[in-house]
Amino acid sequence: MAMYYLDIETTGFNSETDKILTIQYQRLDDRDGGKPVGELTILKSWDSSEEEIVKEFFKRFITENSWDFIPVMQNHLFEFKFLFDKFKKYCGWDVDIMKFMFSKPFLDIKYTLVMANQLSFKGAGLDKMTNKTMDGKQVPIWFANKDYKSIEEYIKMEAKAFIEFFEKIVEKLPNIVCSEQD
Repeated sequence: MAMYYLDIETTGFNSETDKILTIQYQRLDDRDGGKPVGELTILKSWDSSEEEIVKEFFKRFITENSWDFIPVMQNHLFEFKFLFDKFKKYCGWDVDIMKFMFSKPFLDIKYTLVMANQLSFKGAGLDKMTNKTMDGKQVPIWFANKDYKSIEEYIKMEAKAFIEFFEKIVEKLPNIVCSEQD
């Protein structure tokens, strides 16, 4: 099963009232340390609509009421809640998120960031622990001002920081496996 970096940008935190602005994904090589394969794809609502980008993503990745990829993300609960609510709204795909999450593989680096931050949630964001220079708070403002270029630049910076951190995790974690002598 192929691994894909997956992220969304939204107008806020409520999947019922806020909108998905972008869905971005990039294939990651599971045999070569999580390195990116190909280009980052950014589905942009301002080029069509929220409905169209959700349907396009759904058509690309959801088959026969399932998916055949491993999403690699940060804060899967937020991403899944938004995506599944929009899948229901626009695609008629109504599944139990919790049941689905427990039956499908995914990777979430959120907890690794917390552990790398001395077990503190505060300050455990990519913007605090990588070369990512800011968080996404500006995205809804840029969207309201139709500053789409800034959103795309932010997304590319975030994807690069995420993938670099993920590659480090894949490289370094095998070195901390405990043996019977530990």
